[in-house]
This record gives sequence, structure tokens and C-alpha cells, in this order.
Amino acid sequence: MSAVTRTIALPVRPTRAETALLALSRTITRLAEERMRRRAWAIEAEPARRAGRAASHAMSADAARYLSPR
Repeated sequence: MSAVTRTIALPVRPTRAETALLALSRTITRLAEERMRRRAWAIEAEPARRAGRAASHAMSADAARYLSPR
């Protein structure tokens, strides 16, 4: 058995509570999108960051060789 629902749209302005809920919803959506963008950027940047750290560690390990007097 299916439920039949009808929504009647009346040309009225939203109440203050509805307006507040819409604003809150938009804010939460924007914050979630920004968080997803930051996470995506961090995931994409991770290989380059790891490669840079590995190169830095390798150079630090060889520092004695470069800094010793000849």
C-alpha cells in the first residue's frame, strides 16, 4: 500500500524560524564543503610533502659528508 502525500505551496513568506533554519543549513553546508576541500587538498598534497621530507632527511643524513673538511 502506498502513501499519498500532497504538499500545497502557498505564496507566503517563511517564518522567522524557517528563515533561521535555512540560514543554519546553508552555513553547515558551506562549512562541510570547505572541510571537504581542505581534506582533498591535503590528500593531493601528501605525496609531494612526503617526497620533500624524504629529500630533506636524506640531505640531513649526508650533511656530515658535505660539512667535513677536505
